[in-house]
Amino acid sequence: MSEKRARKSSATAAQSDLNKRTKIEWIESASPVFNVERFEMAGALFDCQDGDELSQQEVKQKLDAYLHPDKKKEEEQTNVDSTS
Repeated sequence: MSEKRARKSSATAAQSDLNKRTKIEWIESASPVFNVERFEMAGALFDCQDGDELSQQEVKQKLDAYLHPDKKKEEEQTNVDSTS
């Protein structure tokens, strides 16, 4: 791997670490970041420990699954039907 590519990879990793927040920080910033209520964010992150650091992508996935549980069921149903 070239030195330039290695620096870019470590910079990307460092940037993703900077974008991580704890469960409490995500709950407190629910409205400005995701335009949801704090109780919705708390529900989405119920299975996380208070000190867990989560990326914005991880939180978005958990929030989508929490707010739209039927969407996941539809996707699973489509996958089952398409293999028949």
